[in-house]
Amino acid sequence: MTNRQEDSPKSILFISGLDIWSMGANKGGPALSQTLLGYANAGWRVGFITGNKGTSEHTLNGVSTFRFDAPNLKRSYLNPRLPFVLRSFLYVMWWLYFQVKTFVMAQSLNKKYSFDVIYSYEILGVFIGKISILLWRVPFVTRFQGTVFDVRWREGWFKYIYAWDHWLSLRTPADLVIMTDDGTQGDKVLAKLRVDMTKVRFWMNGTDKEAFADLTSAQEAKNRLGIAHRHVLLTVSRLVGWKKVDRAIIALPSVLKEVHDTLLIIVGEGDEKENLMKLCEALGVKDHVLFTGSVPHHEVKYYMAAAAVFLSLYTWSNVGNPLLEAMLAGKCIITIANGDTPRVINNGVTGILLEEDNLAPLPDLIIDLLNNSNRVDELGNNARQYGLENFKTWEKRMEEEISEIASLINLRYSAD
Repeated sequence: MTNRQEDSPKSILFISGLDIWSMGANKGGPALSQTLLGYANAGWRVGFITGNKGTSEHTLNGVSTFRFDAPNLKRSYLNPRLPFVLRSFLYVMWWLYFQVKTFVMAQSLNKKYSFDVIYSYEILGVFIGKISILLWRVPFVTRFQGTVFDVRWREGWFKYIYAWDHWLSLRTPADLVIMTDDGTQGDKVLAKLRVDMTKVRFWMNGTDKEAFADLTSAQEAKNRLGIAHRHVLLTVSRLVGWKKVDRAIIALPSVLKEVHDTLLIIVGEGDEKENLMKLCEALGVKDHVLFTGSVPHHEVKYYMAAAAVFLSLYTWSNVGNPLLEAMLAGKCIITIANGDTPRVINNGVTGILLEEDNLAPLPDLIIDLLNNSNRVDELGNNARQYGLENFKTWEKRMEEEISEIASLINLRYSAD
């Protein structure tokens, strides 16, 4: 590695199997886009390789994005109708294709940009990132948006082996390992896997506090969104199985018997949408459920404002950005006491916690809250106060990360 000029901008190469946004431009989780923008806004040269050419072509200012895809393989290994063994084989083929394609692209880009650090964002980019730094001799950073590996671990040895790509990536040595504190207890997983914890940073995502600085009234938000119902329930997530949006739908018939003018809004997009719509039809509640599809991130706050109760009923953990933003929006929250959720939601103070093995009280709990606006306001106000006092902005969160990685670069060059 040659010595870099002190006054030249630092350069960083991101490698990921994820797209900039999970549901299309400005839609879905903001973590990856905010991370990329954090470096670009700090004056770094940012390169981003992603294996998602088939999902979108949107870009970010200051980020040079390089896309590729193997669409036939990807569609095949995600097809649940194919035998498990065949799907596993196709996934391995896709994984190998990603590694080879990324390696070739990375070597070509490095000749032009001479990257100072490789940043593998999520599991698919870790192996090839590690191979590349052996050639480039630059700092190596891995980043994980939480982990489901502990769940696989508890399910037995077969699921452990099935999650080979997870444990391979989590165990890969790096100069810095960033594990998102999203309630999935990734710090404990890394410790179990005997990762050097002195190199681990267990950080919660940043939040867009500015978006919730001035709260929109419920009626104003309803007028803006064209909602006529008096009582609104809200979920915000990708529509995938483990997010368990079906739990909110299943509770709705009992709620409607007591609180007739209720609407459940489901914000998000995903593979489970068709199944969820069929469930609404089967339960006779389709006229009381609104599927918005994916919504631009800056518009989500209006759905938050319109809602009386925010529901987050995930299987593995619920401390994602939707819940954090619901707290900043001053929402009355009902969620599940799994993972680290109780660390953020104080039951009966900043929200209501249910045990996952006993969700029977959910309908009655919703009914009681919808009939008690004072209690809804109290829980919402407490949640907002907690969020304002404890959550970091994205700017502050990224300042901490960039400072650590800049130190790694300086240390590496000084050693040379």
